[in-house]
Amino acid sequence: MFRKLVWLGVLALLPSGLRAAPQAAQVRLVDDAGREVVLPTRPTRIVSLVPVATEIIFELGEGRRVVGRSRFDDYPAEVVAVPDVGDAIRPSVEAVLMRDPDLVILVGGSDNAQAARDFEQVGVPFVVLLFNTLDQLQVNMYRLGYLVGRDEEAAGMWQGVLLDLEAVAESVRGRHRPSVYYDLGYPPAFTVGAGSYLDSLISLAGGRNVFHELAPPSPRVSLEAILARDPDVLVEPTIGTDGVEALDPGSRPGWENLRAVREGSIATVPSDLLHRLGPRIGEAARALALALHPELRGPE
Repeated sequence: MFRKLVWLGVLALLPSGLRAAPQAAQVRLVDDAGREVVLPTRPTRIVSLVPVATEIIFELGEGRRVVGRSRFDDYPAEVVAVPDVGDAIRPSVEAVLMRDPDLVILVGGSDNAQAARDFEQVGVPFVVLLFNTLDQLQVNMYRLGYLVGRDEEAAGMWQGVLLDLEAVAESVRGRHRPSVYYDLGYPPAFTVGAGSYLDSLISLAGGRNVFHELAPPSPRVSLEAILARDPDVLVEPTIGTDGVEALDPGSRPGWENLRAVREGSIATVPSDLLHRLGPRIGEAARALALALHPELRGPE
């Protein structure tokens, strides 16, 4: 699946209307809201309210263009030196404008619709980006590379992601594929559906998402539905550098009836890595594969 995408070619992967241009030429692209964005030149003062977009721009070697970030943008380490303008969702338009941006990068979705209207009203260019699937990661790497004049580096970044993902897929080939419940939230219980890249990662890492048939990226599910599927493994995201568990399924009413809870088949993964669809997604896939297949670690 991933190898096939390599051969599609850069222009075929980019949104309609996005084409390579010299540094001083007009920049045009279509964003994930279906808007055509036209800039007179490449942006030099970007306020990025999308942590993954910020990470990609820095990895492309163009971090100097970022003059504002959301409070959630924290990777790579040098990002924290960029002024923090607050929330990524329903951001403070006033705080963003104080950074005098020539481009704002917004998280897509209805929660930011008012911010989009405000930026449009004051005449500040913005692009709306979504990072829910691997396909969107690929396209947005190329978009951002185009915006900052790093097309070749963006293509190389995506090739690196493909190689990392293929290495993980190869490492679990032929192994038993445990059924997996990925614990996104509680209460109520939220998990991963087919609309999320995490569903793809579970499969690539050698597992089977028990709620793969649900289309939304993060559907709400009932305990009865989880019990009916009785997953082999519960995957628990952790928070903090010391790996503190964010969620504790064993303390929830009725969850003791799950075989995975009774048998202690609970695998932990770092949320700061798994929950950010960016250049490190290959590393995230590897962490998930090790959680589902601890035998890959070899002898202690």
